[in-house]
Amino acid sequence: MFPPLKGATLRSVRGHQGFSVLELIVLLAVLGVVLSLSAGVLNPDRQAVNQAAQSLAAQVTRARLEAIRRNEFVGIQFNATGAGRYEIFVDSNRDGIPDNIIQAVTFGQGNWARVRLAQVLGGTSFVFDTRGIPVSFVQIQVTLSNHQGTYSKTVQISPQGRAAIQ
Repeated sequence: MFPPLKGATLRSVRGHQGFSVLELIVLLAVLGVVLSLSAGVLNPDRQAVNQAAQSLAAQVTRARLEAIRRNEFVGIQFNATGAGRYEIFVDSNRDGIPDNIIQAVTFGQGNWARVRLAQVLGGTSFVFDTRGIPVSFVQIQVTLSNHQGTYSKTVQISPQGRAAIQ
C-alpha cells in the first residue's frame, strides 16, 4: 500500500449521491449545442438538394459518355418551369432539338420531391458531339434548392463540359 500524500484528503465515494444542479445544467447545455449543430447536417431537405446536385453533375458526364458511345450528338436540357426538370437527349439531326429522350428527371416529385430547379443561367442546353466535345462553349449554372429556398447548391457546367458543385 501507498502512504497517503501530505495534504491530500480522501473522500468517501458513498457520500456522493448524484449530480448537482449545476452539473445537470452544464450537461443539458452541451447536449443542446451538439443537437443544434447536428440538426443542420441531418436535415432531409439539405440531403435531398445535395444528392440532386451530385446526381446532376454525374448526368452531365453521362451525357458526354453517351455521345461517344452512341456516336451521336447527346445533350442535357434544363427547364425551370414549375419545380423544374432536365432531360438527357439524343440530337440525331443536330438541330439542337431533342429527337430521343434518354432520361428525364422531374423535380418536386418522387425521389426529388424536396428539390426544385430554382435557376438556370448561361443557357438552357448543353450538347456534346460524337467525340464528347461540347458543341458550343458556354458556361451554364444550374441552382437547385429546397422548396422554401433556404438551402441551395449550384452545379456549374464549364465550357469544356465538366460539372462542379458549388
